[in-house]
Parts: sequence; C-alpha cells; structure tokens
Amino acid sequence: MASAENEKGLSIFLDVFRRADKNDDNCLSMDEFRSFFADGVLENKELDELFHEIDTHNTNNIDTGELCTYFAEHLGPYKEIFAAMEDLNASVSAALVNTSQEYPNKSFQEKFTVRFLLKEILNQLGSVQRSVDAASDHLERDALSNRQGQTQAFMVDDSSKSNAGWIKRRERRQFATQTSIPRDIDAMNTFSGQVLRLQELVDKLEHKVKIEPIDEELVMEEKDNLMWLVCRKFSVDEESDNAFRKSLKTYIEASSKVDGCTNISVRSFSGTSQFALYEIWDSEDTWKGHFGDKISKTFRHENVDHLEKPENMSTMPVPASWFKTE
Repeated sequence: MASAENEKGLSIFLDVFRRADKNDDNCLSMDEFRSFFADGVLENKELDELFHEIDTHNTNNIDTGELCTYFAEHLGPYKEIFAAMEDLNASVSAALVNTSQEYPNKSFQEKFTVRFLLKEILNQLGSVQRSVDAASDHLERDALSNRQGQTQAFMVDDSSKSNAGWIKRRERRQFATQTSIPRDIDAMNTFSGQVLRLQELVDKLEHKVKIEPIDEELVMEEKDNLMWLVCRKFSVDEESDNAFRKSLKTYIEASSKVDGCTNISVRSFSGTSQFALYEIWDSEDTWKGHFGDKISKTFRHENVDHLEKPENMSTMPVPASWFKTE
C-alpha cells in the first residue's frame, strides 16, 4: 500500500513541510510547527495539542509521513481540489516552457492568440482565487469573533503582529497592486502563485524589449537618440553565492522601478560563480544618476565582501531606434 505522501493530491503537503522545516533537518519541531501553522485563531496550547495529535510516533517531531497522513484523513471534499492543483501545476509549467521557447517565432496573429489565452487563464485562476479568499476570510473572521479575548477589531488594529490568514491575504493583495517585484518561489504551488507566474509571463510578452536589425540608418548626429547599454560582470566567492544572489535580487527589484530603466536582466554561467548583469537605460545621464544613487551604492558596498575581484563594467551607446516594445 502506497504511503500517504505518495497519494494523489498530497504532494503539495510535501512542499508545505519543506517550507515549515526552517532548519532543513527533515522534521518539524514544536517551535517550527507553531511558527508555521499559527493562524491568529488557535492559542499555543491548542497548537501543541494538534502537534501531538499529528505526532503519532511520539517523537516530539513530525515527519513528512505523519503530516501527510493527518491531512489525508481530513481533506474530505478538498482532496479532489488538491489533486487538480497537482495537475494544474504540471500543465502550467509545461505551457510556460513551451511558450518561452516557441513564442518568439510565431506570427503576430499567433502571438496575439497566446497573449489572449494567457490573460483568460489568468482571469479564470483569479476568479477561483477570489472565491477561495472570500470563503477563507469569512471562516477566519467568524472564528475570531467567537473567541474570548480576541476580537476582530483587535486583530485588524494589530495586523502587523498578527498571523491571521485573512489579514496576511489582504496584505498580499495590497502588495500585489503596488509593486511588480517577483514573488517568493514558495508561493508557486498555490493559485496565487500560478496567477503571479502567468501575470509575469504576460507582462514580459507584452513589454519585451526587441532589437530590430538595421543594415544602415542615416541620421543627423546632433539629433541621434541614444540609449545606454551597461554590462557588469561579477566573479563571486563561492561561499558568498547565496548572499550575492540575495543582494543582486534586491538591486534588480529596486532598479527596475527607477524611471529611465528600460530593461534589466542577469545571466549566470553553469559550473562557475560568474554572473553578467545587463542594464538598458534611456540615456547616459539617467544611468549616471542611478549609478550614484543609494540603490547602486548599497549594491556596490555589499559586493566588497562577496566578490573574488572587483566587478568588470563596460558601457556603450545604442541607437534608440533599434529598440521597440511589443
């Protein structure tokens, strides 16, 4: 007989376990369980009771089998939903890979169709997400209103310290409307994660910077409109790889929102600790202003401890007429 974690619809709880297991020792301690599953409704003593109910081996730790077995016994009508989500994750991943490979070579009619289909999938997933959010919000608000010593007003006023799921979902929705920063990969096994993945792909397809080949273009030098291409190469100390990646991600997220930044992307090279960062700015002056601001200075200061040698930077002007957005 197959173990619970191998049953259809339960693989998602292996990801739940991975996220809850903060020290990666393949088991959940009481503190890890409390930290991850606290929802702003259950008190610590109730979380402790639940922990011991799941810990059927009585080891004061929960393993993946115990966690999956517990949820397998309590999924009820939601088992079919989680099974469908497994298939959804696989289908979306396959579609995104296929799109990224084949989209550039499609005709403009086919590209329009791909963008339309992605948007419609996005709408359908968003509709499901809103329904689930509304139901979950209602259940958690109702639970809070019936708890002695906890009131809805208190939880709202102290939302910065609350673990209540409905408050965190509200904050995520507000955050999503205010920024285009890439979301945490841990969200990828949820409807929210799939919506975000599709949204980011649609955005990339519709605003992709494209270089148009030109054999010869006659322009007046004084009227030539130039953009600024920057290539920055980094040799990272192997022990600082994670720290550098975190610093680089922060820099990219912040820089991409600066006025005048047309495109920013990074490449890493397999089997090495080499990275190449490419930035396209609408003018040399804009780039120089950014290079001297706090975002760039902080990134360069952090790199002092991460790099094996100073970064290699090169810049060049590129005719703006070579670029267009789709």
